[in-house]
Amino acid sequence: MIPDWRILAEDRDITTAFAHRLLALRLLDKSGMEADQLELSVFDDGSIALPARGVRLSLAIGWKGEALVDKGQFVVDEIGHEGPPDVIRITARSADFQGALKDQREASYEATNIGSVLGSIAERHGLASAIHPDLAAIAIDHIDQTNESDLNFISRLGEDHDALSTIKAGRLLFLPAASGVTASGAAMPSLTINRRDSDRHSFRTSDREGSTTGIAAKWHNLSTGSTETVIAGREGGSVKTLKKIYTSRKDAEDAAAAAWKQRQRGANELTLSLALGKPDLCAGMPLNLVGWSPEICRMNWIADDVTHTIDGSGGFTTDISACEKV
Repeated sequence: MIPDWRILAEDRDITTAFAHRLLALRLLDKSGMEADQLELSVFDDGSIALPARGVRLSLAIGWKGEALVDKGQFVVDEIGHEGPPDVIRITARSADFQGALKDQREASYEATNIGSVLGSIAERHGLASAIHPDLAAIAIDHIDQTNESDLNFISRLGEDHDALSTIKAGRLLFLPAASGVTASGAAMPSLTINRRDSDRHSFRTSDREGSTTGIAAKWHNLSTGSTETVIAGREGGSVKTLKKIYTSRKDAEDAAAAAWKQRQRGANELTLSLALGKPDLCAGMPLNLVGWSPEICRMNWIADDVTHTIDGSGGFTTDISACEKV
């Protein structure tokens, strides 16, 4: 099998110009509010010019004889040159994370829900929104955005409600974290990986749930003027308390439950290196494992971060960091 790829620079196909000079192409597909990243290393024989910062690159990868998989658009923001031998290194980050999304702003939301808040943010930035209905319906009594970028604010909402928040292909996504479902609630297509397809793996399990029995969150009761505490998990053991003091009991309960789920997910971790790359594999996709120990295979795994690497010698590998669905 021979890897294949296509790169457009502002709609101009530069694949042929780069093909025989390519040393490495690496795509880092992130699951959360961190920009996907494209890294290119190209041999500089003096016949190609350094690309300009701000140039928009479009990437598709796959295998020759098969349809290429579109991996989105990236904006060049770092360019390096080193040698000898002379090598050009280009780093581009997802075009979805550019511009005003990173600007700090002031806003206040009252008597609304997550769907309306995220919908207004998406509209402000020219994005479509895809929000799971269960999350969209969560009521918000009051929340402030103070000297905070929209990116950070969206991420904070996701952390408080155990949601995967990200921006992909011009869409603001807000889904239950590590759930393997789409914004509509339908199950995402899963990918089966046989152990014979993996040349390396690493599995780690830890007793995180045992060392910490619960997560506590505090909230300010306006009726009594007192600060009260709610707990997700079990009381009476080692309970970790969140730093923030919430404005309502429900907000505190949601935050504690989200933090408790996040802690449980971190108890089991898996990394896989596939000798033959899977171009259709992306962050957030459910994985079905075959051929490993029953303890590993019976867990419901979700791809967290995915790295695709194509090198100049004809190799195409995929590395996966996975977490357990909780």
